[in-house]
Amino acid sequence: MLRALWAAPALVALGSGCSADTGTASPEATDSSKSPYELPSAVAQAEGARTKPLDFGLAYSDTLPWMNDADLAQALDDAVDLGVTWIRADLSWTNIQPDGESQYLWERFDRVARAAQQRDLKVLATLGYTPQWSRDLACASEGATCPPASNARFARFVGEAVSRYSEMGVHTWQIWNEPNISGFWAGGADPERYAEMVKETSKAIRAADPDSFVLLAGLANAATTTSRRQTPADFLDNVLERGVGDHVDGISFQAFSHGMLLSTKTGDSPYEQVTGVRRSLTAVLARHEKTDLEIWLTETGAPTDGRGAVADRERPGVETSHVTLAHQARIATDMIKAADELTPVTKVFWYGHRDVKTPEANAGTWAYYGLIDYAGERKPSFDAYRDAIAAYRAKD
Repeated sequence: MLRALWAAPALVALGSGCSADTGTASPEATDSSKSPYELPSAVAQAEGARTKPLDFGLAYSDTLPWMNDADLAQALDDAVDLGVTWIRADLSWTNIQPDGESQYLWERFDRVARAAQQRDLKVLATLGYTPQWSRDLACASEGATCPPASNARFARFVGEAVSRYSEMGVHTWQIWNEPNISGFWAGGADPERYAEMVKETSKAIRAADPDSFVLLAGLANAATTTSRRQTPADFLDNVLERGVGDHVDGISFQAFSHGMLLSTKTGDSPYEQVTGVRRSLTAVLARHEKTDLEIWLTETGAPTDGRGAVADRERPGVETSHVTLAHQARIATDMIKAADELTPVTKVFWYGHRDVKTPEANAGTWAYYGLIDYAGERKPSFDAYRDAIAAYRAKD
């Protein structure tokens, strides 16, 4: 099982707008005077008025399959109470076939799919995480983030999963998670290899369910430092160069704002990485004539505990690791405002549902992104996200 990857957004230094893992984006990544994406008319067209309503979700990572029935029911009832219509959950290959290709342990995810269907919650299933027996030998010792030795074998698993879960109302699939950094793609970014995986996997998805919707992996908010570590825009550009845009319906981005409001603009903020700078996701799509692809923000949020200093407001340039409860609530409210302004964005997901450690555990920030604390008490951000969703829908 993949319990260690429950919650690992690439983010530590919240107040400074960077992290120990990602660093800040390089000037070359955002300086429009140096950008190859000089398509102002196409970008302006893509950034015009909203053509699709914004919708909302809650990201659970790999937690739901391991809950007992009562906790699973409560976790999804929380989503209903929030007013979200989507949940994002890992459908981990290593959970389903841990010991070999003839083995299928579907029962845990069956419970998730059925419970979501009973509540009219749509499921974004994130496909990935290679079992030991199918990993590339070059990175097998590095765990489930090691890509598969055979794309065909991964695609066979995916085809079986899509056939099974399309019958339970699951039609939306995301291929892997954060392959532009080494934390989720062992060995670091490899656009060519990822592109080949997407092409083969997408074919298997379409064959099993012609009505499916296929998303590229959620790309981590990272700086390009080497060929193995790439910004979302650089990685997307490299992937689209290899023809992947013809095989998917949308792209996705993990828009963690590092303790800032998502609407804040700094020159290389998550907001501006979606749109507003030449070297942005929107600009890359325009360059490849793929502005019809939807953009989903499949993770965004901020932790309320962890080692290090706490931020009670936006504090650019000040090293902090997490935020106060009140500031997390402000971030949740602002997230919807910002996502609505980002007109190419059609879905936004808060990460995550519930803290997985007590504050006394003094764990890393990854454990504390929840709208609900470890004891089950709703944080102010739960009400803030719920109320902001209701207000957004009321204005229409």
